[in-house]
Amino acid sequence: MPIETNPHQRIALAALLEWYVENGVDLALDETPHNRYAECQEVVSDAMRAPPIVATALASSGGAPRSVPAIAMPDDAIKLARDVANSANDLRELAENFAHFAQAPFFGMAEHFLFYAGAERAKLMILDAAPGVQEETTGAPFSGQQAQLLRNMLKAIGRNFDSVRLSYVSPWRPPGNRPMTPIEIAIFAPFVRRQVELAQPEIILLFGEAPVRAVLDVNESLSKLRGKWQTVACGAHQGRALVFSSLEAMLKSPALKPAAWRDLRSVAEALLNQ
Repeated sequence: MPIETNPHQRIALAALLEWYVENGVDLALDETPHNRYAECQEVVSDAMRAPPIVATALASSGGAPRSVPAIAMPDDAIKLARDVANSANDLRELAENFAHFAQAPFFGMAEHFLFYAGAERAKLMILDAAPGVQEETTGAPFSGQQAQLLRNMLKAIGRNFDSVRLSYVSPWRPPGNRPMTPIEIAIFAPFVRRQVELAQPEIILLFGEAPVRAVLDVNESLSKLRGKWQTVACGAHQGRALVFSSLEAMLKSPALKPAAWRDLRSVAEALLNQ
């Protein structure tokens, strides 16, 4: 019986493909040679000539069909990301451009585009790496176990999700929840920095490696940065940031929580003085 008419084989093949994607296998090789350098130049040229994109958040139901990610060399993708992000005049336009930025890592690989949660503008902004399984399943940003820890941390300083802006470096969940590479972070960084410039938070809490590398122009390790106020300059906006261990790391290692509590008290004091 052909595969096309055998439902059991179709289900098995679909499950196998899903397993590949979850483990980061998202590029198939075939017998036909490809000139990736030429394709890269075509993608960048077409994107720069294209009219402004009006996009909506991707969702598992009712959303736009997912596209195959376009291939671009890292330097070209970073430059294009900078151009597209800086062309946005407000946060809504930034989200629209970001949602259809085909050169972004993980574009078309997740069901939901999760740009932000909480207040549109607030004195305090939270920046995490990427959505997790719970967020991907429900389509609700900052809704999983790590988010519950964050809720408790904010409650301890008299804040809640409605009074802060919460966002991710990547609005799409990476396959298998793997950490992002430096190149992937560099492609996302222009969108993160433009978001900070437009939202204009006075204080940003950076949870983990990806947010730190996307926002701060520093080479020190997280252990050396924690507990020290950092200056954030994103376009015309300047604010301050404090570096925390990732929420995942704090859940796995409770020994990290005392240092986080010490830094939270510094944040609370800074907010009172503004």
